[in-house]
Amino acid sequence: MSIVVFGASGNIGSDIRKEALSRGHRVTAVTHSSELEPAERLTVLKADIADPEEVAGIVGGHDAAISAYGPGLRSHSAENAAVLIEKAHVSLFEGVKRAGVRRIIIVGGVGSLKASPGVDVVDSDFYPADHKAHTLRNREILRSLKRGDHDLDWTYISPPLSIKAGERTGRFRLGEDALLRDEAGENRISVADFAIAILDELEKGQSIRRRFTAAY
Repeated sequence: MSIVVFGASGNIGSDIRKEALSRGHRVTAVTHSSELEPAERLTVLKADIADPEEVAGIVGGHDAAISAYGPGLRSHSAENAAVLIEKAHVSLFEGVKRAGVRRIIIVGGVGSLKASPGVDVVDSDFYPADHKAHTLRNREILRSLKRGDHDLDWTYISPPLSIKAGERTGRFRLGEDALLRDEAGENRISVADFAIAILDELEKGQSIRRRFTAAY
């Protein structure tokens, strides 16, 4: 397949890029800051995801798009990150539609998962208050997809509370709307295994127009 990966030099996007290439896919890696080097089956572009015309020009001719875009809280406040996330996804959905590409996978947030029956993670008493602004924006993106605001074959994948560099095991569980906790009560996964879950979904299409999560 030919895939566009937005945020392809970020923590999660880097592993998505590597996993896709390891499976033989052709990847267009889109970034605004990294000095990634082109390689076999890898095209590197610097672009502004907040420009739908630019997005359409990039995505056109590809089979699918994966967005691992995230402005990051190290360089942005949660409030500023929320604004950037909204602008980026409005542009992304519009650009993909203009390009005539239907399949898109969004790496979203953990906040819309259920911490307990009827209580989202973002609304729970353990979720950091200073992370809420951008988390609420990510939840609204999922809600807009579920409402049918965007006529696309979308999948939204929520990471666990803890996602870090680690071993690529290929062993994890899939869920839908609730946090998946292990025997120690932790909700976690390595970035490498999370990337496997994303590429598996791209290839198998088991959660089209649905959200899912992956964790140990």
